[in-house]
Amino acid sequence: MDIEELNQLSMKILTYSGKAKQVLNQMISQLSTYDQRRVQTQFDEAHRLLIQGHHEQSKAIKYVDKLPYSVLFTHAQDTLMSTETIYYLLQKLIPLISVPK
Repeated sequence: MDIEELNQLSMKILTYSGKAKQVLNQMISQLSTYDQRRVQTQFDEAHRLLIQGHHEQSKAIKYVDKLPYSVLFTHAQDTLMSTETIYYLLQKLIPLISVPK
C-alpha cells in the first residue's frame, strides 16, 4: 500500500466517522423530543458507519510493517476512536436521561 492508497483509505475512514458523528449529534439535538424508535434507528446507522470505518482501517492495518507514516491516517484513526467514544457514552447515558413518555 503506497501513500496515495493510504490517503484515500484515510479519507474513507474520515467520511464514515464524520457521518456517524453527525448522526450522533443529531440524536443529541433531538433528545428533548425523545422517540425510542428514532434513537434506535440513529444508533443503528451510527454503528453501521463505524463498522465501515473499521473495515477500511483494517485494510491498512494488515500492511502495518510496510505503511509509511501518515498524519492523515493518524487523524482518521483518532476521529474513528473519538466517534466510537461518543457512541459508547450515548448508549450508556441516553437510557438514564431519556424516560419515554
